[in-house]
Amino acid sequence: MSTRCSHSRVESFNRCPFKYRLRYIEGLDTIPNTEPDNALILGTALHTGIEEGIYQALDFYASSFPILTDDHIHEMMKLEALIPKAKALLPPGGTFELPIGNSDFIGFMDYLAPVDKGTFDLYDFKYSSNSKSYMVSGQLHEYKYFYELTHPGHRIRNMYFLFVPKVKIRQKKTETLAQFRDRLREALNGAEPWLEQVPFNLYKVVDFLTDVKHMVEETEFPKNPNHFCGWCEYEEYCQKGWDYMILPKNERRNLNATKKKVVWIYGAPFSGKTFFANQFPDPLMLNTDGNIKFVDAPYIAIRDTVTVEGRLTKRHLAWEVFSDAVAELEKKQNDFKTIVVDLLEDTYEACRVYICDRQGWKHESDDSFRAWDMVTSEFLNTIKRLVDLDYENIILISHEDRSRDLTRKSGDKISSIRPNLREKVANKVAGMVDLVARIVADDNDRVLSFKTSEVIFGGGRLTVRNKEIPLDYEAFCEVYEEANQRAAGAMKHGGNTPATPAPETADSGEQRPTRRGRKPKEEEAPAPDPEAVEDADRAAAGDPDIPQEQTEPEVLPKCPDGDRIFAQHNENPEIPLCPNIDAGHHCHKEGGPDACPLWDRPNTEEQEPAPMMDVNPPRRTRKKRDA
Repeated sequence: MSTRCSHSRVESFNRCPFKYRLRYIEGLDTIPNTEPDNALILGTALHTGIEEGIYQALDFYASSFPILTDDHIHEMMKLEALIPKAKALLPPGGTFELPIGNSDFIGFMDYLAPVDKGTFDLYDFKYSSNSKSYMVSGQLHEYKYFYELTHPGHRIRNMYFLFVPKVKIRQKKTETLAQFRDRLREALNGAEPWLEQVPFNLYKVVDFLTDVKHMVEETEFPKNPNHFCGWCEYEEYCQKGWDYMILPKNERRNLNATKKKVVWIYGAPFSGKTFFANQFPDPLMLNTDGNIKFVDAPYIAIRDTVTVEGRLTKRHLAWEVFSDAVAELEKKQNDFKTIVVDLLEDTYEACRVYICDRQGWKHESDDSFRAWDMVTSEFLNTIKRLVDLDYENIILISHEDRSRDLTRKSGDKISSIRPNLREKVANKVAGMVDLVARIVADDNDRVLSFKTSEVIFGGGRLTVRNKEIPLDYEAFCEVYEEANQRAAGAMKHGGNTPATPAPETADSGEQRPTRRGRKPKEEEAPAPDPEAVEDADRAAAGDPDIPQEQTEPEVLPKCPDGDRIFAQHNENPEIPLCPNIDAGHHCHKEGGPDACPLWDRPNTEEQEPAPMMDVNPPRRTRKKRDA
């Protein structure tokens, strides 16, 4: 063989040679799928839970998404209920994630349990209710063959698949969220993982080696449309020609030559978004809302234009104006250095109007099978053209949306903070930019925040250590340059020193390979300054600089939910405190707690502690299993 093969590579080639070429030969990666039932994330979370524990599994799952919804919480409930049942079926004393192979083959055995000296049982974990397709797979046969080939004197006695069923129930229109979750718990109580033994078949290995020969000799790699296309990450690129999903190749860049910044900024109205973008050099504003009175940058108004020619009235739609502007900018026959889209959600709405007008629809529901797909395709492809433009800075601006709530397992509701754009479209746009930042305004104090959590939307290709900086162009450039150099693998002053050092290993043992990225130890975050952060993140200790006579703790009423609010914030600082209560739980809101719409009055019982599945630490990198 001329290529080190694996079961996954050969299986991918057999299903579709074109997909094999994109993934393994061209090395094309895609924007991660953020659906709650993402098979790769769920499968890795299951393996993590069986090997390390439920907490680590839920930690990994929650940190794999830019923001969590109720559907994500339901998947976490499933993992929390099924992982202990699955782990109970395994014999103790075995080895997890054991790499096997030689110069021709690579694989990872999920669990190898010793029976006698030199004799083992092999287990592979599958998060699926469909056991039939796996039972005819050659995976375990290949593992047994290559393990015994590379470990003389060792023998695998029995092979098993450990199947963890997927519980799939939907919320009825007639039931509340609490009723649905009760029904989900009942279904999970009745769901039981099971083991199925696989008898060894040497012909499966022969078939594998034959497929490897065909794979390494293939030169054409044709497309093979089949029923697996709906689960393929390249479906839109392959069948529809969309290229916005395709990410750049993972290669080191020349830091001295990399000057382009692509940033998505969102925040409340009048928080300074347009003013901040105006600080960038030589900007051109593609403006949709007319909010340009206090900035001096040249602009193009993205709006419908009407012309009258004799008796004919012609309307040039806003999306056509925007598309024409992008097409003109692609010619690069100008001296602009910064392109600003203000606001991004308005351009999406203009795209909707344009597609409906072109197709003769009044609304997407007139042709729901195609309409949403056509709008998304048109919008994302045009935005992709925009962010690919050869200018120094591309700035996308959005308003923030706080109208959506996330319901925890305990029943608590938390308002999510995210750009005012459709969730699926927003996730795709986040994958196109380097950074997603939020402008936080507290009176005259404005900061640029890079915080991200289960309730705060964020992300991008770069990771920023300083989570809050002044709303200033120079401060932003410093933070961006540091993050960009660290991502490229060099220190701030140049050189080839890796940004993240390799983990230390003990002299007595060799560190075994793993398919998952490990979470680095977090540095202790400095205590927030109550006078410099937004109300939602004020410190639990209150403002120490306020004179004692200015506070009246004996007069102000106490918040009935104060204990829960502070306990919840102490457990997870990303969950904001109520801006109307102080360190003594006194309510400063006019009218007191009786006028507070957030106090759930009928619920007078003590709140149960938040389950560990709600903890959402900083995100970590997820590595693919395959080499």
